[in-house]
Order: sequence, then C-alpha cells, then structure tokens
Amino acid sequence: MNGIFGIRYLLVLGLIGILMSVVSVGCSTLTGGESKGTVILVEQDWDGQLVTTALAKLILEEEMDYTVETKFAPADSAQLFEGLATGEMHWVCCNWPSFSAALLEEYVDTGKVSRSGQTGIKGTSHVYVPRYVIEVDSERGIAPMAPDLKTHNDLNKYKDLFATADTSPNGRFVDFTPGWDYRNEERLAALGIDYEVVFTGSEAASFAELDAAHKRGEPILLVIWTPHWAPVKYDLVPIQFPHHPDCYPVTERFDCGYTVDDVYKLTWPGLEKDMPKAYEFLKNFQITNDQQTAMVIAKTDEGQTDVEAARIWKDANQDTWKAWIP
Repeated sequence: MNGIFGIRYLLVLGLIGILMSVVSVGCSTLTGGESKGTVILVEQDWDGQLVTTALAKLILEEEMDYTVETKFAPADSAQLFEGLATGEMHWVCCNWPSFSAALLEEYVDTGKVSRSGQTGIKGTSHVYVPRYVIEVDSERGIAPMAPDLKTHNDLNKYKDLFATADTSPNGRFVDFTPGWDYRNEERLAALGIDYEVVFTGSEAASFAELDAAHKRGEPILLVIWTPHWAPVKYDLVPIQFPHHPDCYPVTERFDCGYTVDDVYKLTWPGLEKDMPKAYEFLKNFQITNDQQTAMVIAKTDEGQTDVEAARIWKDANQDTWKAWIP
C-alpha cells in the first residue's frame, strides 16, 4: 500500500509541476510576449494601393509569421474610416487627405482612428489630354485638334471637341467617383469652365475609356492622380490650372487645381496594444513614388498579379524592408 501511495504521490507532484509550467508559460506570454492574432489590412480600388498592401502582407506573413487577412473598402470612404474605428480593419497604407477632409476631421481629429506616419508618397492630381490632341502624331497620322490648349482658360474654346451627345453643348470631363472627393463640379463652376463631370465609377472603367479613346486617336479629357502609370503609358499632357495655398480642402476655395498631398497610413488605435510588433512594422513601412510605380507597371504592363509584383520588389530590396521590422 505504501508503494501505491508513493507512486500516487509522485504522480500528483508531476501533474502539479506540469500545470505550473503551463501557467508560467501562459503568464510569460501575456506579460512579456505578443499574442499573434490576425492582422487585417485594407484593400482599395486602385492599383498603387493594391500592390503596396500586397507588399506589407507578404512581409508580415513570410518574415514575421503573422496571419494576415484583407478586407475591401472604397478609397477614403466612410466604410473605411468606420472599419478602422471599430477594429474591423487594422491598417490602410495610403490615405490622401485632400480626398477625405471631412472624414479625417470626424475620425482622426477625435482619436477614433490613428495616423501612423506618412507612407512616403507625394500625391497630386492633374487634368490630362493625350499629346496627339495638341501636337501632331506623325507616326499615327493624327493632326493636332487643339494646338493652343495649354491652360484651363483655353478649355471653353474646345468644349465642342470634348463634347458628346450626352453633354453637349458642354464638354465632357471624365472623373472616377464622387466618393473620392475631388469636387471637380465645384472647381469647373468656380473657374467658369463649361464642361460636365461624368463619373465612370472606378479606376478600371476610367482607364478602359482612356485606352479605347487612345487607340482610336480621339480626344478625351480626364483627371488622374500621380504617382500613376497612365500618363507615361498614354503620353498624356497636363492642362495647367491655377494654384493657391488655400485651395480645397484647406478651405472651401475651388477656383484652382489640386493640392500636393503627403499620403498617410491610418490604423485602428487598438493595434498598438494588441499586436505591438505588427504595429511597429506598419509604422516603419515607407515607400516612394518611384517604388510604388515600379510595382504598378509590373502589374499593368507585364501582367503580374499584385502579389507577384510585390514579390519582385521585395526580392530586389531586402535591405530596405528589413529595416522596417522591429
């Protein structure tokens, strides 16, 4: 009997030891380590944002052993800001302040959403026409249609050239979506430009229309942000608009062109506490106009997917992204 009790005593001691080890490890994890949950990155409706997000996702998964999920939200939309405020989404790479002035005031200025530094991109927009509209294209046999079109003051002279059956007698001004907050209708009205803003609904739709017009050698006038691949691919020329330091969204002044944006990263405020290493990496993450454009061109011109384009850049720039990892 004593032998049996001795064995039971030893077994009990062993179980106690195991339980204490488990508790010790658990406490260590809670107090000194990080519980790696799922990082939720936001994907949006434009190529530069998609390849940049794909790059962040690759590094988090392959180099930092995180599980990463992506969720879609339209660029600079109420859905995006509300998702970041509630923790449904954790991080978005590329917020342009001029596209979301009212939402920044509602969410960032009140602390519901955090800014985690600049992305590194300088963004602006221009109104463009293909070069063959203003200069001869001898290779394609296209004579210039508006040879002295240089500034916004020249646009009314050529409104018939850009008009369609739906917009006549006004010219046609191609825009993406009202949700991007360009406020082009107000700009054209303030400048006395007789053009109607036509929304295509997306980046893909706008550039499908540009591609079709370019192939036919037809006039088209549209707004495009930079950095972007389209001005180079289609040899576009910007129309000059006046610049004012207090132009929208700084104030409600609209008789002017577009501001230059420092593009920012936005974060769910709880990410820093829940996953501090992921937060620190995303805070350190920075990319330039040229770097983003290189990935976009790999996608649009070379047929790579977002992930493939991001991986090409990742493989070629290890010294850059390794410095982002805490």
